[in-house]
Amino acid sequence: MSMSMSVELIQNAFPKLTEDEMDLLVPYASCEHYQDGDMLFNAGKADMDMFVVRSGGLEILNPHDEDSILAVHEPGQFSGDIDLLTRRPVNVSGRAKGATHVMRVSNEKLREILHRMPRLSETLLSAFQLRRMLLERSGRLGLKVLGHAQCRDTTVVREFLHKNFVPFQFYDVLTEDGKRVHTQLGEPDSLPAVECRDGTLLIRPSLHDIARGAGIWRHCPSATTDFIVIGAGPAGITAAVYAASEGLETFVIDKLGPGGQAGGSSKIENFIGFPSGLSGTELATRGVLQMLKFGAQLVAPVSVSKLSLRDGYDGVDVTMDCGAVVNAKVALIAAGVRWKKLEALNAHKYERAGIYYACTSIEATLHDYQDVAVVGAGNSAGQAAMFLANCCPGRKVHMVVRSTLGPSMSEYLHTRILQDKNIVVHEGAEITEVHGGMQIETITVQSKSKGTFVLPAAAVFVFIGAEADHSWITDAIARDDKGFVLTGIDAFNSGLWPLKDRMPCALETSMPRVLAAGDIRSGTTKRVGFAVGDGSLAVTCAHNLLQLA
Repeated sequence: MSMSMSVELIQNAFPKLTEDEMDLLVPYASCEHYQDGDMLFNAGKADMDMFVVRSGGLEILNPHDEDSILAVHEPGQFSGDIDLLTRRPVNVSGRAKGATHVMRVSNEKLREILHRMPRLSETLLSAFQLRRMLLERSGRLGLKVLGHAQCRDTTVVREFLHKNFVPFQFYDVLTEDGKRVHTQLGEPDSLPAVECRDGTLLIRPSLHDIARGAGIWRHCPSATTDFIVIGAGPAGITAAVYAASEGLETFVIDKLGPGGQAGGSSKIENFIGFPSGLSGTELATRGVLQMLKFGAQLVAPVSVSKLSLRDGYDGVDVTMDCGAVVNAKVALIAAGVRWKKLEALNAHKYERAGIYYACTSIEATLHDYQDVAVVGAGNSAGQAAMFLANCCPGRKVHMVVRSTLGPSMSEYLHTRILQDKNIVVHEGAEITEVHGGMQIETITVQSKSKGTFVLPAAAVFVFIGAEADHSWITDAIARDDKGFVLTGIDAFNSGLWPLKDRMPCALETSMPRVLAAGDIRSGTTKRVGFAVGDGSLAVTCAHNLLQLA
């Protein structure tokens, strides 16, 4: 670990359990003894157990760097990160240091511990999350991704791995390191290329290919469940946490990975309980750990191809693009929205290759020390501008706002933007054209007050309003004139509600037993806090509907 990492962070990531805490684990564990150099586990194994060191030591090895030592667990410390909960193949190996005595806690028993011992659960979950963060920051292990930095297909690969908490090493083929890796991989003619743990090389892979290669894809079987959640954004994850914690068999699917639109936010500061703010990725990670802790299942990437009622209105059949059909007693649509596209000349040529509809480290680091533009006047645009200005103080961030900055943005964010010397606000303005060759170089801006002018910009981050993501939703589900799903009394008044013996519940759509929550629901405020409230209310509705069965 580098010296720049704080002592407090290291202590929280690698805590020592007390003797009392280790005694609590005894009924759930088996005792095992190893000699110096014995392997306790190897990278690539799924459904891994947790090892707690009683004596000796446990070396954590990086198989991507000739088994270099990443950390050493001493007596009282334990192995594992979030893969213990996701049950995905682990990224590291474990080797005994000296004569070593460990307590081995099976994956199933670990979940029981997390349910029954809240204080110990907090210690374990915090450590698991911080360790994954440190692994990702190190950039020293995981899949190798080789491609052009500003290439649409390469960005899709990187965003997918990032959203699904998969550590990876990215190499820009135009750099010296990238050229070296290109040679090591056999000089593939087409990019991006992804090298998996077992050495398999994927060329221009689909998301399903990457998911299989990374070991995160689990077969999505046809099954019966209490509650299926379509979409793993804040509303969907919240619903899954509450439903699973209250005993409902819960199944969550997403076409890309957890986080939703909020997952593309660099920092969320107005969400209750996080005074220092947190990124969309952090919010998604914490939410997913919570729902997995309570037993919910997550499958991604998978999309819904058909939604239909069963005879008798006693459930919903959800058909997915992988061919599986899940029979759910209640379904929740929490598929969120997508950002509107930038309507500027040549913009389509640079989508995900200079024009982005998210602002995380995945996109931002590609344009260090270069001026960029942010389009939009809401909180997402403001958060992106602040993040881009702070992560690279030498650049200018041009905010291009169609009307006036302020009315649709939180006051604290508006004030910070006006005070930041690296942010230039252009009000009453629009981008009309994007210029460049292989990369974006400049943008043309049309301003009501200044006329037409050109600005240097290596990238454009776009947050200009949302559209409902509903292409797969059946016509039996009523929507408003903008495509957002109607629920409750609005669904009843649509004329599509088929039942005469009851009214729809608050979040029920015009298709009985199908709920909608979050940004995709008509009349909602597009805020994380509102989506979380919607997700919890959806579970109340689900319980009410289940009682009708």
